[in-house]
Amino acid sequence: MRIRTLAWFALALTLHGAARAGEMLLDIPTRPGATVRVLEMTGEHAASHVVLYLAGGSGQRGLQGVWPGSLPADPDTLFGAQRQMASQVGAMVALDTASDNEVLDLGSRQGAAHRQDVAAVVDVMRKRHPQARIVLMGSSDGAFSAAFVANRLPLVDAVVLVNGSADAWAEVPHLKRPVLGVHHRRDACLPFRDSYPKARFFPLISVDSEAFPQVRAGTRRDCSRESAHGLQGQRSQVYQAIGNWLLTGQAPPELH
Repeated sequence: MRIRTLAWFALALTLHGAARAGEMLLDIPTRPGATVRVLEMTGEHAASHVVLYLAGGSGQRGLQGVWPGSLPADPDTLFGAQRQMASQVGAMVALDTASDNEVLDLGSRQGAAHRQDVAAVVDVMRKRHPQARIVLMGSSDGAFSAAFVANRLPLVDAVVLVNGSADAWAEVPHLKRPVLGVHHRRDACLPFRDSYPKARFFPLISVDSEAFPQVRAGTRRDCSRESAHGLQGQRSQVYQAIGNWLLTGQAPPELH
């Protein structure tokens, strides 16, 4: 049975080629009848860390219909910042949603299928980069996924939560591995004040920018990529600080 399973895995893993060295699209089988497409970005040297990124919102990364080298290179775009991190720590992997469950909500993020999907990607990356530490990193609802899954997946070495909810941080006290928090003080989607009571007990980078209004009772909710919640204008700076923490264990308390 194990041999058949491994053979099925080997046959089902398909490479879509790379437009240039360091970028590759993989369709990874995670459960019978289901695959997860990932974009693996690698640096010039053997990876010390492989950072698996779980997106917020619907969980989709839009990797269907794209090809390596076609995505934005500007380091203040999300893919550009992740490519920068790949160069810094060795490898960054952006996960799309599973082929049979294209939209994730909080309920499905707690489901067995989501855990199996992430676990399968972790397993592949451990085989591809056996010397590297595996990091789960998520933003917004993806931060909840990262914390929830890491609590139930022992082969994860560190966790990074970006603009995570109080629910995400409620998972963290049970994690027996390094955790870094990043939260924008002007996040009008998942306010800093709600996460801070638990996040403050862990290494935490507080991000601030006068480009966005202070969050008050009447502030309009904004979860867009162009908002403080999306780290607009500061992605490169934040991702570099996260990479430094992974490499050195040191993180600045504030970024402006």
